[in-house]
Amino acid sequence: MQTNSRRLRAILVSLLFFLMSLNLGSGLAEIDDSEATPPDLFLYNMVIGDTWVMDTELDVASLIDPTDPTWYGTVIGQPLSGQTTRTVLDIKTIEYKSQNHTVYEIQQEGSYVGIGTFPAPVIGLITGTMLVDYTAKFWYRVSDHAKLREVTNVKIDLEHLAGVELLLDTEITREFDSDAEYFDYPTLWNETWTQTYIQNESWDGNAGYFSPPSNEKLKERAYSYNNYSTPSIEWPGCESSSYIEQTNSEGEATEYKWFCPSIRGSVVEWTEDIILGVPAYSELNSFTPGESQTSEIEIVFDNSFDANNVTLNSMILFNLTIDLENETSLENEIIRINYLGEYTNWTLNQSNSVSVNLSSNISKDSTTTLYDWASHGIVIELESHSIFTAFTITLNSSSIAEGIALRSESLELMTNWVDDGFNSITIFGEQTRW
Repeated sequence: MQTNSRRLRAILVSLLFFLMSLNLGSGLAEIDDSEATPPDLFLYNMVIGDTWVMDTELDVASLIDPTDPTWYGTVIGQPLSGQTTRTVLDIKTIEYKSQNHTVYEIQQEGSYVGIGTFPAPVIGLITGTMLVDYTAKFWYRVSDHAKLREVTNVKIDLEHLAGVELLLDTEITREFDSDAEYFDYPTLWNETWTQTYIQNESWDGNAGYFSPPSNEKLKERAYSYNNYSTPSIEWPGCESSSYIEQTNSEGEATEYKWFCPSIRGSVVEWTEDIILGVPAYSELNSFTPGESQTSEIEIVFDNSFDANNVTLNSMILFNLTIDLENETSLENEIIRINYLGEYTNWTLNQSNSVSVNLSSNISKDSTTTLYDWASHGIVIELESHSIFTAFTITLNSSSIAEGIALRSESLELMTNWVDDGFNSITIFGEQTRW
């Protein structure tokens, strides 16, 4: 109950923040008062080779604790600046929490420089140029773009008149339990949603001046999408973008993005922790699209099927057809479908088609929202031709609510029979299943 109260408080505080007219530096955007109907955000497919270059500033000074003798006399007057390049390297299969998922493998690289003064043995304070080399790989689930893992290498040197001093050289691994799902596709206008997950973090290398954080951190996050406005930079097709903000359980902004569909990503973004707890602000400098597939997967649902209102354990029925540019026959080729961490295989007929039926199942995703209790992505792949697509279905909120009510009733009855009243069960937690 205490956890649920914190989540509700986070949502209310987040909404209050959005109603305030604040500047960009605070991590918040102004509300757009136009009468235009903002778009809902639907799951989209990235393309291998998609590359975004962002102009980035790192607020390293926020790390410095003047009461810590390790940092005595340290001064970093201005943010470190440089560029961050993000590239979709591959689409592959990985195992995560004993399930198999199709993921985007994304690489992020950056080099940043700035002036800093640090304490040094014998000679006292040294002023020089901080040089940061940063490389990271991320694995995002194709079905909902949730982050599963990341591995980062970061090296920080201080170059000064007497030579070069190493401040940090380490590899940092983060794994999320459960997934870290920033968007709740389909993300609806005026929607808020919450999530709780564990971030496991491990260091390997020379920590230098830095102290590794604890390995496990409980993260509670609330999200809001009620701002469709003009970002702080001009970019063709991004004159109006969808502003999504993430806050912690205290209602403090921890990340935001101006999402722009025409670049399949963010035109502006800020995070309180790109790595080491360093806040990073980035603006798009260039976008180079990857080579899009020339063949497509066409999906046709039954007229009675509503992908945004699927009842519990109902069948998901659709016909799919592969449209090949060169009209090659795909008879007996295998289509692979990834849903809820499992793969199933389907065989194409002479028309390059197949009828698919999947059970919606009853599992709940890791976000909680007033609009859809459980959105799930389905990934369809023709591996032999590197063709894929993904779409979401949403479980009926009334059915979910009934399930919660029934479970709550059952728990109340069982309280009389069992010691401690089932206090260890979290009705709305990310591990709930009904």
